[in-house]
Amino acid sequence: MYELIGISLALAALLALNALASLVADVVWRAVRPRTSEWKAETRAQFLFALRVFPPALAAAFAFVLVIPAYVLTEPTNTDETVGLKLLLIAAASAAGLLLAVWRIAGTLIATRKLAREWIRRAEPVEVEGISLPAYRIRHEFPVIAVVGVLRPRLFIASQVFDALSASELAAALAHERSHVEARDNFKRAALHASQDALLFAPLGRTLTRSWLSDCELAADESAASESSTAALDLASAIIKISRLIPAGARPLMPSGAHLLGEEEDGLSRRVRNLLRLATPGYRARMLPHRSAKKVAVWVFRLGLCAAFVLVVTHPSFLRVTHAAIEQVVANLR
Repeated sequence: MYELIGISLALAALLALNALASLVADVVWRAVRPRTSEWKAETRAQFLFALRVFPPALAAAFAFVLVIPAYVLTEPTNTDETVGLKLLLIAAASAAGLLLAVWRIAGTLIATRKLAREWIRRAEPVEVEGISLPAYRIRHEFPVIAVVGVLRPRLFIASQVFDALSASELAAALAHERSHVEARDNFKRAALHASQDALLFAPLGRTLTRSWLSDCELAADESAASESSTAALDLASAIIKISRLIPAGARPLMPSGAHLLGEEEDGLSRRVRNLLRLATPGYRARMLPHRSAKKVAVWVFRLGLCAAFVLVVTHPSFLRVTHAAIEQVVANLR
């Protein structure tokens, strides 16, 4: 019974805190969204990703840093408490969500590997300047130019893309894909899709996920266009040319991949307009990324998390307060 109570409490804490944090994240995005129109797309994408992963990350940290240590270190193993029906149902719902997330992750990885193997069988390796990934030329009805895979990404380019684009347009398109690789967008995409089901509160995160998908494409455009005004115009031209090669009704099937045209057909005109703005010297200067400041902020955040963790696990009062709350929860959910 001791182990069952501990597991049920951890699962219930995951579900409850994720629900609360998801509501907070949704409210924060609705309040902040009108003010983000002037942000760089890279900044918006990072903010959206952080906001989307904040609820499950906070719930997991709370459960593993506070709930489980407080229960293990302060609850007697010979407790006579029982698991109430309400607590058991909440824990079961949380467990179902976690299993669904694991199933989705496994399905995405399997489908991605299958797709990559299928494409490689009818592909020929090519050397692409400026790209360190394994690159392949394939024959496909869709004008594919995409990075596929999470752990071992590969670049696939359809034959008609080589024929349609000039050397400078192809270089700009490849710079866009290289930005996705550097930002680990395929991993982020898989994580966001999985987290939609992780704790059974998918609707609260779908808006954030859709917004992130759109902004990560704009961010990759901005990164490619930061090289020069000509690169911005070349990328805009490449997007237009490739979009005209799409067969009627065709869509790429990529479980975990970053395609040049993205997942939103309606967003292509927005991207082209943005690239034309980026080609303007004054506008482009404002949008250049400041990576050094970003790295400092990331490391400050990581060190802050480590400091908070050390403080919690070394200060007995945190565990005592958490254990008192656990006792109250168990009593109320009998």
